[in-house]
This record gives sequence, structure tokens and C-alpha cells, in this order.
Amino acid sequence: MDFALSQEQQMMQSLAEDISSDYPLDYWRQKDDAEEFPHEFWDELADAGFTGLTVPEEYGGEGLGMTEIVATGLALGRNGGGVSGPNLLTLGPVFGGISLNEHANEEQKQRWLPEIADGAIVSLGLTEPDAGLDTAGIKTTAEEDGDEYVLNGTKIWTTGAHVSDYIVTLARTSPMEDGSRHSGISLFVVPSDADGITVNKIDKLSMRCLGSCEVVFDGVRVSEENLLGEEDKGFYHLLGTLNTERIIWAAIPLSAGELALDLAVDYAKEREAFERPIGKNQGVQFPLAESKMELETAKLMIYKAASLYDKGEDCSMEANAAKFMGARAGFNACDQAIQTHGGMGFADEYHVERLYRDVRLARVAPVSDELVKSFVGTEVLNLPRSY
Repeated sequence: MDFALSQEQQMMQSLAEDISSDYPLDYWRQKDDAEEFPHEFWDELADAGFTGLTVPEEYGGEGLGMTEIVATGLALGRNGGGVSGPNLLTLGPVFGGISLNEHANEEQKQRWLPEIADGAIVSLGLTEPDAGLDTAGIKTTAEEDGDEYVLNGTKIWTTGAHVSDYIVTLARTSPMEDGSRHSGISLFVVPSDADGITVNKIDKLSMRCLGSCEVVFDGVRVSEENLLGEEDKGFYHLLGTLNTERIIWAAIPLSAGELALDLAVDYAKEREAFERPIGKNQGVQFPLAESKMELETAKLMIYKAASLYDKGEDCSMEANAAKFMGARAGFNACDQAIQTHGGMGFADEYHVERLYRDVRLARVAPVSDELVKSFVGTEVLNLPRSY
């Protein structure tokens, strides 16, 4: 088994590092304080071709896969972007490139994929106030009216909706029936400036510069040509996208953990107490060494999940396990970085408090620790279903 990145993948990581070098930690702190989307950073990613990573070459993209997404995300996060930098990759290559490449017809691909490669921002309208992680329980509806669908309902925690060009939206097109909760749901590509859409940013704890939004659909009309895939099969279409979202959301907290560890190690070398660097004390040194081992172990599972996806093999267990382990390792590293900094870990100028706030999200979203355990328990270990 070869764990080394190819020359092309290494070049991509180097390019991501070069871009990140122009956007240091202070840039991300300022964006966080202002709750302002990092448009400059996004534009550079687009110019370098990263927004089209998963878009086939015939539509103007790079034609690459999740392994390259992971490699790029890790570079963006560790080199300053923390959680927010690599999370930008969900807003084009994952929610846009992968969703459309897997389920769009040829006309739709020609229509939207070149835009995504050029930097169009794509959000995912999935979570709802009452349904949460119970996707089959969504209440947003899409009713046919001639050659159009009329959407009504509310989405919540839709990242980037306030700056997006399109929202890939899940809506119920047929009534829920006993024994088939997951059928009757469809996917739509909805222009974010369509009449009847209202977007409200949510005040929140973490990842403030990307913005998470409530999106209200009030009589929003879209053409039948905006239906993605087969009607009533949208939930099943979405499963592949959710696996890729789990993989990138394994790499996101891990990269933030690597950045926090780097900051903690630097601080432990420089900070002196009792006439010696604090990093000389095993009480400081050993937890940092443990974080390093946890991060590297989780990284192996992330790359395994990405590799399986790229080969077209089932990666459901690995994607969920990677998400769980990446989130845990990243959180533990950020937590230990706070502990290493002591009181200064709570000061804005040392940045680890922001990483700590941001990385905590990964243990709740896009899938919680508890649901990952339930999935592994029931679908992998064949234990009785608990929900």
C-alpha cells in the first residue's frame, strides 16, 4: 500500500500553501471579527483552478477526485485557514462539482459545471429547523405546476447561502408513506436570487466568516429543468454527496488541529516559566506528542475513505469513521493548544481560541458523533437499529 502523494498532488498542495501564505492568521481573525466572507481568498482559489477540482476537464475543470480535495484542504487549513479555509472546498467542488457530475444530465452539466469551475458558489439546502439530521423528515415541498416546481419551506444552517450563486435544495415532491420515509424527496438546483427566497444570517459561535443561514422558500418557482436526477429519488442521490461531505469534514477539523498543534509547539518552545521552556516539561510535551499521533492516525483513515470513493467503491463506513476520528483528533489538538498556552490561549492574538471555537462544530455537523456511532453499530456491526 502506497501512502505517498503523487507528484501532481504534491504540486497542488504546494500551490495551496503558496496561496495561503498571502492570507496569514491575522487575515482570518479579521474576517472572523467582521463576519465577512473571504472573497479575496475564494477568488484566488478559483483563479488557481481549485474550485473546479472535481469538474471534468471537458467542462473546464481539473477532473480530479476526493484524494485531491483532501490534500488541498489539509494544506489550506494547516497553513492559516484553520476550519474556514478548507471548508470553502465544500461550496464548489463538493456541493457543486460532485453533486452535478454524479446526477445531472448532459444539458445540465453543460449549463452549470463550467460556472462552478470558474468559481460559482454552491450551497446545500438540506437541514431544517424541525428535521435536523433526520433528512427524511424534511417539510420543504416542491409541487409541480405545469413545467415548473413551486418550492415552499425553510432551511437552516445553510453555509454560504448569503453569497451563493446556487442552492442545491432537497424538497419533498410526494407525500411521506409508511415504510418509505426516504422516497418522495427530490433534488433541485435553485438560483439563489430567485423570487421568493429570503436569506437570513444566523448569529453563531464558530466559523463566522463563512456565514450560516436560514433560507426561506416562499412560492419559489424553478423550471423542471432544474430537477437534479430522478424525481422522488433525491435522498438516494444525495447519499454520495453526503459521503464526500463527511470526508472533507474529516480533513477540515484535522487540518485545524494540525495548525493549532504547530502554534502550541512554537509557544511551548518560546514560553519560559521557572527559568526553563515549558516544552521541556513532560506535562506539556506528552499531550502534544499524543495529539500528533492522533492526527496522523486519523489522516490515514481520511485518505483511505477518499481513495475508496475515487475508485468507485463503497466508502460509507470509512467516510463516517474518518469524520468521527478527524473531528475528535482535531478537537483534542485544539483543546490541548489552549491548555499549552494557559491564560494566553483565551486571547485573540494567539488565534487558538478561534480554532477551538471553530473546530467544535465538527463534532456536531455535518453529522454528529452519536449518529456516526449509530451508523457503525447498525450498518457495520449489524446491531439492532436504535432510531
